[in-house]
Amino acid sequence: MIERTTIAWVAAVVLFVAGTQMSQAEEAVPATLQPPAGYTVAFTAKATGVQIYTSTAEAGAAPKWTFEAPLAELNGGGEVIHHYAGPSWEAADGSKITRDIGTSMTTVPAKQAATDIPWLLIKVTADSSPGLLSKVAYVQRISTVGGVAPAMPPTRAGTKVGVPYTATYVFYAKSN
Repeated sequence: MIERTTIAWVAAVVLFVAGTQMSQAEEAVPATLQPPAGYTVAFTAKATGVQIYTSTAEAGAAPKWTFEAPLAELNGGGEVIHHYAGPSWEAADGSKITRDIGTSMTTVPAKQAATDIPWLLIKVTADSSPGLLSKVAYVQRISTVGGVAPAMPPTRAGTKVGVPYTATYVFYAKSN
């Protein structure tokens, strides 16, 4: 009986390790989403929130969902960061970063693109407030789940919906 239990235990460990390695390989971040040389990870945070969509309609056309903004709370290292339109991120200490509109975002489709929002690399600029985000230059959004606009088209213009999503955000700062 002990031998069967030991064999079952070893098999379970092997399957767990293999599954972990596969999920890590599946979560590999594409090279196109890496910040330029000279930047290192400052911290990582998990996000839970919604992607807000508004139904819009052009003259004579059927209404469609148009992305408006994210609204999420990020938790990492005991810190809370609010994420909203801009896109912007604001820490509890008052420090804030916003997308550098002069630099294009890099986008890579999620593995389940029909349901999960894309992965991104965003160049950001910090405001003058000192704090957690004051040295962040790039934000990477990876490991997304959910957040894609509803598949069912809207029935009228002006309707807003929040589609739940989760993601991992990696914040990069200039290396010393």
